[in-house]
Amino acid sequence: MDYKMKRERVSIKTITGKRSQLCLIKLETGEITNHRHVQEQIGYVLSGRVDITIGEDTKTLGSGEGYYIPGNVPHGFSVNHDEPVEYIEIFCPPKKENVM
Repeated sequence: MDYKMKRERVSIKTITGKRSQLCLIKLETGEITNHRHVQEQIGYVLSGRVDITIGEDTKTLGSGEGYYIPGNVPHGFSVNHDEPVEYIEIFCPPKKENVM
C-alpha cells in the first residue's frame, strides 16, 4: 500500500476496522499541526524527530518513543528538524477523515 497525500507535507497509509484505526503517517520538515478530536490517539515514532504538544506540555520525541493523547485534548505536531518524521498512530474510534 502506497502513501496517499492527505495535504501538502502530510502523507498517510490507513487500515480501518469497525472500532479502531491504524495509520502510518509521514510529516515533512516544516509541517505544523494543531487540532483536537473526539478520538483517543496512541502513537509511536519510527524515524525522525517531532516536537509534540499535548495540552500544555511540549516535548521532542525521536525514534522508539511513543505518546498517548486522550480524546478532546488539544494537541499538535511540529517538524522543525532536518528530516521528515514517520510514525504509527492508532485512533479509537476511527477518524472518518483518514479513511482512504
